[in-house]
Amino acid sequence: MSNRALIAAAAALAFLPAMEARAEDGAAPLVQRLESPVEIGDSEHFLRLSPFVQFDGGWASSRPDDLVSPEDRRNGEIRRGRLYADFGYGDLGGRLTLDFANWQDAAVTYAYLNYEISDALTVQAGYQDVPFSLQNLMGSRSATFAEDGLNATLQLADAVGVVALAGGERWSFQTGVFGGDINAQPFDDGVTLASRATYSPYLEGEDAVHLGLAVAAGIDRREPLSFSGGVGSDLVSASPVSTDDFAGSSNLVSVNAELAATLGRFTLQSEYTVSRVEASRGGEATLHGGYLSALVFLTDDHRRYDAKGGQFERVKPAHSLSDGGIGAFEIGARLDALDLTDARLQSGGKAGAEVAGTAILNWYPTDILRFTASHTYTRVTSGEDRGDHVNATLLRAAIIY
Repeated sequence: MSNRALIAAAAALAFLPAMEARAEDGAAPLVQRLESPVEIGDSEHFLRLSPFVQFDGGWASSRPDDLVSPEDRRNGEIRRGRLYADFGYGDLGGRLTLDFANWQDAAVTYAYLNYEISDALTVQAGYQDVPFSLQNLMGSRSATFAEDGLNATLQLADAVGVVALAGGERWSFQTGVFGGDINAQPFDDGVTLASRATYSPYLEGEDAVHLGLAVAAGIDRREPLSFSGGVGSDLVSASPVSTDDFAGSSNLVSVNAELAATLGRFTLQSEYTVSRVEASRGGEATLHGGYLSALVFLTDDHRRYDAKGGQFERVKPAHSLSDGGIGAFEIGARLDALDLTDARLQSGGKAGAEVAGTAILNWYPTDILRFTASHTYTRVTSGEDRGDHVNATLLRAAIIY
């Protein structure tokens, strides 16, 4: 079976209960079932299947012209085609997520078990998010922008490990020990220690201000490390600035600071990351970058905040299209910066630095649909390719359960 056929099968799985509802209960239950994942059991013992399909299309231009390859100037793809399988059995739970759109390179997105010791403490083991970054923990289903900020290249990817997750009314704390990527070398890429703490100094009704700080240390990393920028669209493979490989045994120490808020219709989100890498082959460098973003709903909607997890939740429109409304409309802008100039290239030059500005329009017609249009202007500000720039437009449609 082809990847696209598997994606279609995963998406169709969620609609099977809807067909049953139409046959038995009429139109109103059909709408409710169409916007709900497949779930078997009750609140204490359940299996839930949630498809997530994401379609991307876009175009790009650059100066010089050869910075963006001809095939990337107009492009489209099924970016993600995932099936989330979540289960719970009393205090025991877990998740297995497969991505059929990236089956060759990263078939497994999540694979972990967790045990709830108390209302405030859960232990989780397996392939999961490393607790380091707000944008990474929110993931692609809840992300405010189509692509992560430029500092994502400095932030830790998902890994196999064990983590303790604690949280209360205003705070959260996560700490754990990790290995590598389950799709590559899960147990042969050194050890990473990571901790993240968040606190909400202002929490009134549904409004909140979020502060976060994370620290991580990767010891005796064996896989080569490299860092590169982007252009605001994964459809474009160009990296305006990038380092050479830091190879051999390497150590990586990173710090990430977060400031965010959801106030009425407004959402503010920002992060800044500093990473220090030392390698037996490739030398050493201190790299840093961050982003500052602001969004506002044009409709009477609000982005919810989960203080116990220290992150924003998915948007569910106050007046869904399925209820006769128009859904939620949101516009926003983000400024990004990435500085890799401390890294020396084999050519003798510096890796360089770039800045980017993104404008975005999000439309959430229902609880499970999202349409996005964004445009990003990226410019190299230092390094061998100073003055190079890219304009990239991204259009996205997503079905998110």
